[in-house]
Amino acid sequence: MSVSSSMRSTSRDFLEVSSHNKDTSVWLCAERHGGIICVWRRMFFTSLDVPSSAFPLLTSLQAVAVRIHSTSLITVCCLYLPPNAIINQQDLNNLVDQLHAPLVILGDFNGHSTLWGSVKTNPRGRQIEQVLSDHCLCLLNNNEPTYFHEPTRSFHTLDLAICSPSLFPNLNLSVEKDLYNSDHFPVILSHDSDTGGKTFPPTYSYSRADWALFTQLAVIPDAMFKTERVDTAVQEVTNVLIAAADLSIPKVSSHSFQRYKPWWNTDCQTAYKNQRKLWGIFRRYPTTENLLAFKKAKANARRVKRQSQKQSWIRYVSSLTSSTSSKQLWKKVKAANGIYREFSFPILQTSNLVFSSPDEIANILGETFQSVSSTASYNSRFLEIKRQAERTPVNFSTRSFFPYNCNFTMTELKKALVQAHNTSPGPDGITYTMLRHLNPPQGAHLL
Repeated sequence: MSVSSSMRSTSRDFLEVSSHNKDTSVWLCAERHGGIICVWRRMFFTSLDVPSSAFPLLTSLQAVAVRIHSTSLITVCCLYLPPNAIINQQDLNNLVDQLHAPLVILGDFNGHSTLWGSVKTNPRGRQIEQVLSDHCLCLLNNNEPTYFHEPTRSFHTLDLAICSPSLFPNLNLSVEKDLYNSDHFPVILSHDSDTGGKTFPPTYSYSRADWALFTQLAVIPDAMFKTERVDTAVQEVTNVLIAAADLSIPKVSSHSFQRYKPWWNTDCQTAYKNQRKLWGIFRRYPTTENLLAFKKAKANARRVKRQSQKQSWIRYVSSLTSSTSSKQLWKKVKAANGIYREFSFPILQTSNLVFSSPDEIANILGETFQSVSSTASYNSRFLEIKRQAERTPVNFSTRSFFPYNCNFTMTELKKALVQAHNTSPGPDGITYTMLRHLNPPQGAHLL
């Protein structure tokens, strides 16, 4: 997210702020007569958490930059040019020269040019055109207006997106149709190519499972265990259980998680839908009558939202009692604050290198485990004891009775399944929940 012209300050500062759940990093640059904030949260270049770091700039302009690590390093700069300020062309050139390619420049430039859909070109627009020409940069805007001037009820394109030629084929810019209580439309920059984002297969919805049907279908014949190959028997049992699960347990899609707002209800949805409808009418027919109708709908939507939030908070507080467990309490607290845990691959950093792809992370973990357990990590005294012990041959033949040599019993299997947590399944897709719903004869076959 890039937000321009967002605060006022009497000094210039540059700092990084991390949120309490470590999902958000904020790089802030504030100037006199205006400001700019660049917030980088769960980058849209990939569906992973993309590591990023502040990129310091030496400039008098209101600009802040970060470097993100997706498939390659990309420099993203957010720039705000005040409408009435005199901008030196050399300052713009110096800013672009500092940014490492490939780069993306986003922000409110407050310039007009026929190049991005304006009726006429003003001096600020000619400056931006000169930057594009001098540095061989590409403009991503598609003539869609990004700003609404309420006094004149007119639309303009002030927010621009500029990028290096190497990024241009894969970047797409779109403008939202709703102002969301601002005078600037949200501008969305998306990436076409697959950059290694994670995808998940559909998962079983056990709350809607027909367990009686599953138990009936999950029949493991004795003939499956008469094969000489253990791998073949395991595969046949797996096929039976998965086939029974597919017919008796519905699957749900594992798309990106949508954050639920506990106060959102049908009244909010109806009021917001009416607001968007009247806004669409005003966009097509910008008359005073349509503007007043939109403002009334907007005020009503805000009133309904505040009322729903208040009632939701009252219901939430009333649901907390002395018998509420700490787990339920914190679950409700996080839901009320809109805090949801989403799965993400970890980001590893070794020395000055950052690894974010699953393959790289797996290799780094494997190499680390190997180095810890290798003989190079042991001291010389332990190595001598280890060598002496390894010279003694191990004899597994014995007539003594040891409990760990006994076969597993059905009681032990049931106890293990009761104590097991519902973790993610392995490559075969078999879960503990499925095994718990096998009838006793089929469970005995597993032993």
